[in-house]
Amino acid sequence: MRRLALLPTVAALLTLVACSGSSSSTPAATAAGGAASAPAASPAAAGSGSGGGALACATADAGATATATVTVKDFQFSPQPVQAKVGDVIAWSNQDTAQHSATMDDGSCDTKPIDPGKTALLTFTAAGTYTYHCSVHPATMKDFTVVVQ
Repeated sequence: MRRLALLPTVAALLTLVACSGSSSSTPAATAAGGAASAPAASPAAAGSGSGGGALACATADAGATATATVTVKDFQFSPQPVQAKVGDVIAWSNQDTAQHSATMDDGSCDTKPIDPGKTALLTFTAAGTYTYHCSVHPATMKDFTVVVQ
């Protein structure tokens, strides 16, 4: 009988542990086609190499205006490196024939795959150098950087 009485307590604890590890989602703005959902960065995430322990990167709110644009074309990101300031919104505009993403190497945030002709936005809230890659083509589209001052 005593084991049955502990079952609801154990279930409640497991639920709390599972919920505490999840991250919230915010919409990623996309051009010419509505909004897509992408996970926000975890509060402990920071840029790879430098940047501190604060929230460093997240999907921008729907309707945000880009202050810098990265063009994705011919399986390359341009410019390289991307120069930005803390708080800037960077747009990744896919002008290629395949889906691409901008995925931070440290896992702090990700645009999710961007369809050809679409755009996704990320906001950088901490200074640092962030290395990113395309999660759709990780072997060939890697070692790109965003430098946030």
